[in-house]
Amino acid sequence: MNTQIPRWRVNDTVAYDVMRETATALQARILQSARTVGPAVEKAHAEIAAVREEVFAVDGYDRAAVDAQTKRLAARLAELTADTT
Repeated sequence: MNTQIPRWRVNDTVAYDVMRETATALQARILQSARTVGPAVEKAHAEIAAVREEVFAVDGYDRAAVDAQTKRLAARLAELTADTT
């Protein structure tokens, strides 16, 4: 039986890093908005936990899943950024 180990290409690694960086930026924005809005800290913590779980659940070898998650994270980040401007 020939089982081949999937390999990451350089651009796959970059895409995964972009997803992680976008998640970090989103988590920071969630915390920032919670501080400016008021007692929404518990809700912010729950959303941050959900973001972390979603990112960790992504199969790093599935480029489509990585790209889709990055798109969702970026959309939420844009939504929060628009709310503060």
